[in-house]
Amino acid sequence: MRNNIITASVILFLLSGIIFYKALQIPQISRGSAAPPVAPEREESSPESQPVLKQNATEEESKKALVKELQSTITRLEGELAVSVKKPHADSGNETKRKEPRILAVLGSGTFKSGQVVISEELTNAVQDIVRDIKASPHSRISIEGHTDSTPTRTRPGSPYQDNMDLSFLRAKAIARMLIEQGVLSERISVIGYGDTRPIATNETEDGRAQNRRVEVKLISEDREI
Repeated sequence: MRNNIITASVILFLLSGIIFYKALQIPQISRGSAAPPVAPEREESSPESQPVLKQNATEEESKKALVKELQSTITRLEGELAVSVKKPHADSGNETKRKEPRILAVLGSGTFKSGQVVISEELTNAVQDIVRDIKASPHSRISIEGHTDSTPTRTRPGSPYQDNMDLSFLRAKAIARMLIEQGVLSERISVIGYGDTRPIATNETEDGRAQNRRVEVKLISEDREI
């Protein structure tokens, strides 16, 4: 595509130069205040001069027609070049859209207690449900992202976690361990903890904080970077 654009630009440049050159060869009519040209006396004209005048007029008309044709060609090429420049953007946008990761599950809404990593029966059943989707795409990778609410871990007496980043990572790691126990290969799995940096609800209410305490499991195509 870049070669096509460069070629079209060179053609436009050459055509512009030709137009400029041809325009210089066309006699220009002065519009100043000079005295009007004196008509040649009838007796000085000869039959031999008539074909020459007619030939000169024909050449000027041909030059003007050529300039007009070249200008039309430039306008057409400029339009084609504009379309060529815009088209790759649309294609790249579609390609990016096709490679977006697919969210298999958001394990939250009360699944995790505040400041804890506890595997409940409800959480176990949810993980078993997504194993089928994971095994149906054997060439994809799995990204497991842990999240917390905004309550600092240091405010919880006896908390074994350093901070919310540590807590979110361990939540994601617990889900990864469950997937491995269900037969998912460990090399397909990546684990990351975001702490309380990516809330999906307000942390001002108990319901909002419960939604923020979650683990998201995403399926990523083989040719996409995590």
